[in-house]
Amino acid sequence: MTSDREKERLDWHSGFDGGLNLSLMKYKKFMEIEREHPLSKEPLKIDFLVLKKNDDIVINNAVAMGFLKYNIIEYKNPNDDLNIDVLYKVIGYTCLYKSFGDSVDAIKDSELTISIFRTRKPKKLLKQLVLKGKIVEQKRPGVYNVIGIIDIPVNIIVMGELKDKELLAFSIMTHNADEEMVKLFLKETRKFKESGARRYADAVLQISAGANKELYRRLRGEQDMCEALKEIMADDLREAEAKGEEKGIEKGIDLRDKEKITEMLSDGKTPKEISDFCKYPMEQVMQVYNGLNQVME
Repeated sequence: MTSDREKERLDWHSGFDGGLNLSLMKYKKFMEIEREHPLSKEPLKIDFLVLKKNDDIVINNAVAMGFLKYNIIEYKNPNDDLNIDVLYKVIGYTCLYKSFGDSVDAIKDSELTISIFRTRKPKKLLKQLVLKGKIVEQKRPGVYNVIGIIDIPVNIIVMGELKDKELLAFSIMTHNADEEMVKLFLKETRKFKESGARRYADAVLQISAGANKELYRRLRGEQDMCEALKEIMADDLREAEAKGEEKGIEKGIDLRDKEKITEMLSDGKTPKEISDFCKYPMEQVMQVYNGLNQVME
């Protein structure tokens, strides 16, 4: 169970940023993605603006298939609500964006789309819209088109229902992620050669692993999955190791390392000698050393 503190700590939007960039990686030459695009000089921002630079390009994934020139994206993490007020807020932001063009009608409403992403289906909102006489159509798995609320196309994207292989990044950014989906994503990441793709995948995995700690603990025990995690998260592992976290300083020292340090201390080696010879962080060695002293007392 993820604590409230952990929920606050996870940077879900950075994970979604990685997922969005990965999902559109094949079309990056024809698009420009801006995170937290400012709507004015005041601190009023939309989550993501995707600019489609080539009208002729055909996009074959469920999320971006209906993209036009200007595409407004709102992301709601698993802890956020998606209700009628949120929907109208995003519509309002979109109308503001349209009105801030360089000249009158420079940004045409016929060139705009709205997409709101959420892990789970907002059943209450969709039911409320139908009761208000709006039409809700599921055009593709995970994509719900809302008709009758505004002339601009409005899509609610349920990330947990997406089926496209290139949209796996969205599917695993949730609590209780599907193990097979995570494994499939990890296998796909091993094909990434560009540093940009690997960086976005790392952002996704940071969130997915933070929300599914037990699952990723198990995966680290599987050789193929462990290697995939090490490859894509190499920079983070190096950073964690430098801080002493990879060896378990904060979450429990690895049993084999603890036994080795204990044995060397029993043989009369000093903590510094052990640290220098075995390349263990001094903090780790001292934790074992102090623990032994407490037992002896």
